[in-house]
Amino acid sequence: LSGISRLFLMDSVAVPASNFNEQNHKEFKETLTYYGCSNIVEPKNEFLIREIVRLLGAKDDLQAQVVTIRMPSTCQQSVQFFDNDGNLVDDFPVCRILFCTKMSEQKRCFLAFTFRSQTSIVDESADQCHVLCAPDRATIERVMGEFARIFDNANNSASPHLNTFVAGNCSGLLSFELEGHLNIMERDDKGQLVPSPQEKTCFKLRRGREKHISLLINQVSGPYRLVVKKCFGLLLAAGRNVKHVDMQLLDVQSMRTKENGGYLISAVWDPLSPHFDVLNTETPRETRVYMTVATDIVFCTIPEPLRFVVDCRVRIFDENERFWSWKHRDVCERYYLKVRLCPNGNEAVALDPKDICFESFSQRQRLLSPSVRHCSKGMLSNLIAPHDENESDSDEPLLSGSGEVKQEYSAAVLAEWNQCLTLWKDDLNQRPDQLTLLICNGVPDPLRGEVWQMLAGCFQQPELSETYPQLLTKECPNEQVIVRDIHRTFPAHDYFKQVGGLGQDALYKISKAYAVYDEEVGYCQGLSFLAASLLLHMSEAEAFCVLVRIMYHYRLRDLFKQGFETLHLRFYQLTRLMQDYLPDLSEHFQEIHIETHMFASQWFLTLFTAKFPLSMVFHIIDLFLLEGMNTIFHIALALLKASKKELLSLDFEGALKYFRVALPRKYRTEATAKELVQSAVKLRVSVDKVIEYEEDFLELKRQEADMENPLEHYQKENMKLLAEVMRLERENEDLATKLVTSKVNLRKNLDAAEENIESLQVQLEKMARLCKDLQEDNRNQQEERKRMQEMCHREFSRLEEENRRAQNIIYDYKQICSDLSKRLERLQKVHTDVTRQYSDVTSDCDNCSPRLESCRQQAEAEFEEAIGGQNFDSSQLTPSDDQTDQVNLLQLELAHTKLELVQCQCRNQELLHQLNRCSACQEQNKSTWLSKTLNSIKEAAWSPSTVVQRKDKEFTNAAAD
Repeated sequence: LSGISRLFLMDSVAVPASNFNEQNHKEFKETLTYYGCSNIVEPKNEFLIREIVRLLGAKDDLQAQVVTIRMPSTCQQSVQFFDNDGNLVDDFPVCRILFCTKMSEQKRCFLAFTFRSQTSIVDESADQCHVLCAPDRATIERVMGEFARIFDNANNSASPHLNTFVAGNCSGLLSFELEGHLNIMERDDKGQLVPSPQEKTCFKLRRGREKHISLLINQVSGPYRLVVKKCFGLLLAAGRNVKHVDMQLLDVQSMRTKENGGYLISAVWDPLSPHFDVLNTETPRETRVYMTVATDIVFCTIPEPLRFVVDCRVRIFDENERFWSWKHRDVCERYYLKVRLCPNGNEAVALDPKDICFESFSQRQRLLSPSVRHCSKGMLSNLIAPHDENESDSDEPLLSGSGEVKQEYSAAVLAEWNQCLTLWKDDLNQRPDQLTLLICNGVPDPLRGEVWQMLAGCFQQPELSETYPQLLTKECPNEQVIVRDIHRTFPAHDYFKQVGGLGQDALYKISKAYAVYDEEVGYCQGLSFLAASLLLHMSEAEAFCVLVRIMYHYRLRDLFKQGFETLHLRFYQLTRLMQDYLPDLSEHFQEIHIETHMFASQWFLTLFTAKFPLSMVFHIIDLFLLEGMNTIFHIALALLKASKKELLSLDFEGALKYFRVALPRKYRTEATAKELVQSAVKLRVSVDKVIEYEEDFLELKRQEADMENPLEHYQKENMKLLAEVMRLERENEDLATKLVTSKVNLRKNLDAAEENIESLQVQLEKMARLCKDLQEDNRNQQEERKRMQEMCHREFSRLEEENRRAQNIIYDYKQICSDLSKRLERLQKVHTDVTRQYSDVTSDCDNCSPRLESCRQQAEAEFEEAIGGQNFDSSQLTPSDDQTDQVNLLQLELAHTKLELVQCQCRNQELLHQLNRCSACQEQNKSTWLSKTLNSIKEAAWSPSTVVQRKDKEFTNAAAD
């Protein structure tokens, strides 16, 4: 092995399993000097390794540590470092040693090897370079030889042909163990990928944010290394025990084999996809949902794909949620594979799928648990995770805005308050004597809105109500911060729960108005909690007035000014008060390094409104408006005194968690809150002491300023100014980016508008031409209509004249006929009488009577013959020739009139068709006058024919008579 200068473990070399029969080797020990380690980006880059050796080798020998290196006998073991007393300093598994080299630097021999400190898929750059030094070159050569032996054993153990191994084990099954590590990362507000935090093996995710899922498959043990032949991507579904068809394929980002032999699959999860609605819906506080991630992998010797399934629980939060705890670890699942391989030509494969048994640890547990097997039948149990008994209610902080407030009060209490308010309204500047006692017992909730305004002295500044609407119209630079804060203000209260609801809208307005009103302080984070408490009892304008009075008159805004100098003064005063009233608790806090600002900052800045139940919050505001800032000291000391026993038994983390979680939960009932307030009222905190502590604080500040080196003072000021400059530069960059973006958007909008204007101009010109054509057609139609009207009037007048002439003729004809009929009747009567007389005269004469009878019969025959042939020779019985000619002329004229009528009807029909076409054209221009004109033309066109037809019928009837 002489001359070996570097060795490294190739990716193809597998980590041998425990059931390999390694050849025993005598344990190797050497004493070397360990100079430490350093992180390295490229573990096989000799130039970087040499730089690390040069830097670490420059240390003083006194800073280095003499260790004894013990090399293992097998490659499954670790390289170990021991100190002079035989204590284990560190160990390095051989399977994670990536590279080894030797070099000389300043007449000293060094040995350097790179080691992967962890296998986390989140941080892939956790590679380290360790540096050792030996007194001579021979020692380095021996250690390098041992590294070479171990790496050579690793290669030889994996190199025997698989068929030989199978031939010797054909009677039994081969067992493998694999692990799957699931990791989820999502984008933060800056667009960077950060690991998703966990809470009791449950991922905490935010809805609507892009996520990246990584699944790492590692082989833990087995007779040989399984080589991945093919992977079908990453699958995701809501619930567990889901069907194959219910799983959705994600967009694969990468699939690769890592240097340690593991196979890593990474994919992008878009939560806005409709398939993942369940995993993108905010879950209730006590609810968890299951999520299943799976992948199908085909190994070289196993033709059937194996499905690796990882189930985990998730809780979905709002997209603007902030996580304070970033505990993160991969979700791990163990898999067990048993396979019987058979020789097949030059390779050994599992020919029968029945020879493959693959299951996970979770599947084994489900099969062994009858209750789980029973629950898996229900769809709901596969989606919603059961409540974990270890996740007690106390593990979650109490949501702000929770708790119920008493609304019913006795008649006696209301009567006392009515009497007090009546006296107070008579003189608003003079508070009644009984007011303090009444407020100590709590203001009735229905009266709080009125009482708070009177306590705050809103009547002294009535102009604030008029200023409020004007402030809402101005621009506010803190709008984004306000919008982010209102989403987490009183989420447990129904009035503020709905996103974009009335409560959040009112809270946004009052926060914006105050930020514009107080330009020096602007919007203070946490101010929304106090504003929300006020909005629950009064209108927006009234709440704004009370808020301004609290910030200015009660000097709450001073806490946010001058780098929170006044807030540090309050912390100092509270610390001194704790030393006076609770010395044992103050000493305990000093021992566990708990400082006042760690638990009391929200108490002062939000007046206890951020964490505690509403019944307690409202009672504290009652006292604060009555007594001022000293109320906070009373309440704080009462809280610490009531929880002293629990706090004395807690360490640093336990105490902070108690302040954050357990302390607000103690006062969820109105009785406990009232008891706390009563104990706070009974505390006798001297105002003189508070003032004295303030003077002491100012004196300490003066002493610190005097003792401080001017150079250090200027350096601090310089640092502050630099930080301010950097902040302003970042804001300037953000504004410049927004400006450029807005300009680009405006340019795009302008180009689109110009294109739209051009197209509209073309359309306008086209419509103008069309309108001009329609107007010309309209004028032509109008002229045609006038001509038609004139023609119709002429025809109508002519026909009326002819009709009147025909009627006159008909009337004369009827009159003549009537006269002739009367004359005929008279002649017939005369003839009858004469005949009768002749008969009577000749009846006695035999000779005359027959002759007269024959003459009568002959006359009757001639008369009948004349009537039958219509031969009336008598001028009295037949009309004259003039009358006959006149009748014939009338009949001829009637025939001509009917013919002209038909021709007029044809012309009218053609004109109606033309008018209909004109009406269709004019209807597009919405011309109502044209439709009326067309209707009148229709009526005029049809009326003559109707009159003529009616008169023609009358003439026909008259002729028939």
